[in-house]
This record gives sequence, structure tokens and C-alpha cells, in this order.
Amino acid sequence: MEEANIQQKVEQKIEKPKGPSNFSRLKNKIENFKRVVSVSRKPSKEEFFSSAKVTATGIVMIGAIGFVIFLIYFLVTK
Repeated sequence: MEEANIQQKVEQKIEKPKGPSNFSRLKNKIENFKRVVSVSRKPSKEEFFSSAKVTATGIVMIGAIGFVIFLIYFLVTK
């Protein structure tokens, strides 16, 4: 009885739901890329320096936090 159930399950063809083809997914990606490129623009000098300052500040803060953690670890294990 159990073998019959297993055999039926094996014989039954399980179909996966078909999604979009690879070509249509690639086409959608290219369309999205074109849309982003058409909307984007070159930042002004002020915008660029502002974002560079924020980025540099974040990098320095992360480095300082890592250095403090290193010092605490070094002093505790010494």
C-alpha cells in the first residue's frame, strides 16, 4: 500500500509555476537601467563636497570606534 503511494507520487509530474523568461527579465533590467540613467544628473560642486564630507566623517567615526575597541581588547588581555 505504501509502495503504491510512493509510486503514484513519483509518477505524478510536479510542474513548477513558470515565471518570466530570462530574456524578459533581462529586458526589464535594461529598461530600469535606462530609466535611472535618464533621471540621474551630475551633482553640483556643493552637493559633491557635502556628500564627500558626510562619507569621510562616517569612515573616520567607524575607524575611531574600531580603534577604541582594539585598545580596550589590548588593555584587557595584557
